[in-house]
Amino acid sequence: STAALQGPLPALAAEDLPSTGTRAPTFELPNSREDGTTSLDDLTKSGKWTVLYFYPGAFTTGCTLEAKNFQKDIEKYRSLDTQIVGVSVDPVEKNAAFCNKEGLDFYMLTDAGGVVSKKYGSALSVPGFGTFSNRQTYIIDPKGNLRWVFTDVESRVPRHSAEVLAKLEELKA
Repeated sequence: STAALQGPLPALAAEDLPSTGTRAPTFELPNSREDGTTSLDDLTKSGKWTVLYFYPGAFTTGCTLEAKNFQKDIEKYRSLDTQIVGVSVDPVEKNAAFCNKEGLDFYMLTDAGGVVSKKYGSALSVPGFGTFSNRQTYIIDPKGNLRWVFTDVESRVPRHSAEVLAKLEELKA
């Protein structure tokens, strides 16, 4: 059930977050393209900036709105030489179905058990439901350094993509 995911999620303490200006935590996770895994190194070797966004669950209202807004702005991200990648604890098949149903031109990573979400300070444990990814977004530069973290995304979903684009433009200036 996703009932536990419908309300605002508790904020995490800042000390749980990795520091900006340092190397982003490494990972290698199965991707929704169902062609194996994607790692931080795979993302950075493209020479692009990465918007790595964590979300609680595919097909839920907030997550669908967030993904659709990133998709709506995809050409703006491309013009900034930036790729978008989502992360949740959902199974690969569910993430693939979500990307397909919503017509997303980017992919999702499956963080089974929330291991990478914990590294990024984005894990949320809900008693009786398990671990989920909190709605947080990380901007990673082409060298793999963490440049910005958006923590209060839950209350800002409708305008979040615009905020990410503005921050990317600022960081790249």
